[in-house]
Amino acid sequence: MAADGSENAERALDFALDLAEKYGAAVTILNVSEIAAVSAVPSVSAVPSPQVAGYSSQGIVVLDKDIRRIHENILTKAVEYARQTRPNVSVSAVLREGEPALSIASFAKEGEFSVVLLGHKGLGKLKEIFLGSISERVTHLADCTVIIVR
Repeated sequence: MAADGSENAERALDFALDLAEKYGAAVTILNVSEIAAVSAVPSVSAVPSPQVAGYSSQGIVVLDKDIRRIHENILTKAVEYARQTRPNVSVSAVLREGEPALSIASFAKEGEFSVVLLGHKGLGKLKEIFLGSISERVTHLADCTVIIVR
């Protein structure tokens, strides 16, 4: 289950939890950060404001370490929500860095997952215009079933 903090990802998480509960499966929540590996010189990135609570601007500049914290927070909230709403479902979380679609597909293959669930549209709307949606790319790259939740 891929999570990016968007409303569609939250719906996908609900769907994944329902499916896992019904079939006695576990859920692994994956979040992919596109930041480069941390080097001696920190880099900066622009982050859409919905990912950073308390900011109303269209985007802000933050350091890689701050972006990592944002992604960790997305995962923490998703896991807490999952454990509160479905305490009988085994839930784990993984944070990866890289290109989201490639990272999701390779993680699913490495983990020999039978299903990948993700939201129809996430927070990368501008990027989607130029490269296509992450969910669409995952359907082409993954070796397993991909369920896109609207």
